[in-house]
Amino acid sequence: MIDTIVDLAKIFLRPSSVTFLVGVLGVGVLLSFLRRTRHAARWYFAAVFAAYWIFTTPACAERLIVWSSGNFTPIVTAAEARGARTIVVLGGGNQTLKARGLMLNQVSWSGALRVMEGVRLYSLLGAPTIIVSGGTTGRDQGDAAEADAMRTAAIELGVPAEHIIVEKESRNTREEALIIRRMLADRLHEPVVLVTSPTHMTRSLGVFRAANIDAIPSVAVYKSDYSMTRLRWLPNDGGLMLLTTVIYDVAATAYYRLRGWTATPLTAIAQAIGMM
Repeated sequence: MIDTIVDLAKIFLRPSSVTFLVGVLGVGVLLSFLRRTRHAARWYFAAVFAAYWIFTTPACAERLIVWSSGNFTPIVTAAEARGARTIVVLGGGNQTLKARGLMLNQVSWSGALRVMEGVRLYSLLGAPTIIVSGGTTGRDQGDAAEADAMRTAAIELGVPAEHIIVEKESRNTREEALIIRRMLADRLHEPVVLVTSPTHMTRSLGVFRAANIDAIPSVAVYKSDYSMTRLRWLPNDGGLMLLTTVIYDVAATAYYRLRGWTATPLTAIAQAIGMM
């Protein structure tokens, strides 16, 4: 039951989704037709307008990204990786296009930035193994796995195919950690570099450490260079996307902690000093 509720929330409670916007407008329309709430409807619509305007501007949305991302930073020297020879790049979504017998599997904006961070680390750390992770999360028949799109992107960026391992069974972050633990069964004593988006890192690091994987965080950037630099106090699609990311990851992190799927601070500290 709870999994069904969570799946519905993923679909309907994203500020960038049409279903969410229609629902918000529907509440306002209902308020405007009820005699007791007719006056309040004007303030409701004004509040919705103001909230969407403010929080979908790049200036505000980027501050929310920083606020929700913790203090994680990208690895900048090989020494910070502590000898890790495996990079794990977590899936960030994909889009499968199918038409007239042809199919194209495209990595998402977030997924592409994660792959780019993984490729940067590949060069920095002297060509280690890259695990790209992410199963089929689309709901249409014939949708392809996120990891397949990520593998294609990594190869296009210069990583040899033989240095890439594909994990495409998982459907969420917790499953990624459990499956990758199984894949690394004979190397669990070795550290791995974990790559994902800034707002996703707290939850990801928690589940990987709960799975007794010695994960070293290296966050990807959350936007392309030079994007969202103009008209920063005007709402745009980029700001709406960032707002949706923040809301989703903050809610998902709270949900994971509620379910007990992330490492406790004490466990994380113990792992960091090599006690586990």
